[in-house]
Amino acid sequence: MKRLIENRREFLKQASIAAAFPFLLSCKGDTLAQQKETDVLALIKKNAITDAGSNWTGAKDAPSNVGWTTKLALDSDKGERMIISGTVFGPDGKTPAPNTLIYLYHTDLYGIYGRGDEHPHGRYRGWMLTDSRGRYEFESIRPAPYPENRFAAHVHMTLTTRDSREDWIDSILFDGDRLISPQERGLAGRKGGFNPILTLKKGADGVLKGERNIQLVNG
Repeated sequence: MKRLIENRREFLKQASIAAAFPFLLSCKGDTLAQQKETDVLALIKKNAITDAGSNWTGAKDAPSNVGWTTKLALDSDKGERMIISGTVFGPDGKTPAPNTLIYLYHTDLYGIYGRGDEHPHGRYRGWMLTDSRGRYEFESIRPAPYPENRFAAHVHMTLTTRDSREDWIDSILFDGDRLISPQERGLAGRKGGFNPILTLKKGADGVLKGERNIQLVNG
């Protein structure tokens, strides 16, 4: 009887270790994945522009938990809600480009960027790191033109990768905006490929949606 009890205790001990083993492997896998993402981001940020005189950049400030989606506006913010999504492709315009760091910013409901002690780019700014399929998506409010109404409403974007230095691409514009100039229409897609002038469509939920695909350039 004593032998049976000891065997049972040993069996239960081994069973509990075996049950915990997948959990330990899972934790280790998650840690390794997080470490890998951190390492990738660190390599990308080496190509961020840090010159204080470059007031259009922002890759250097990307947070460690950056993902392929982001939300720039609070639920309580006034303005038309919009969701812009797309895919970043390689120079061939066909192959998805994962791990592309996107920095973006735009004006508020009144055409203003930063107010008071806010960052010069304002509070509608954020970062995304494209996923394995090159996808990105952000939610915000539709920006307004500058108060003087000289330029169309737009969303600024920069791209940074492990192989290319941070650079700006054509800003997102919105079709139907009377302030879009003929020159802007003529040059659309010059930097970033595809068409940056989006036609937003309102869904049943009242949210405007549009797609802006992007093409990287060689080097």
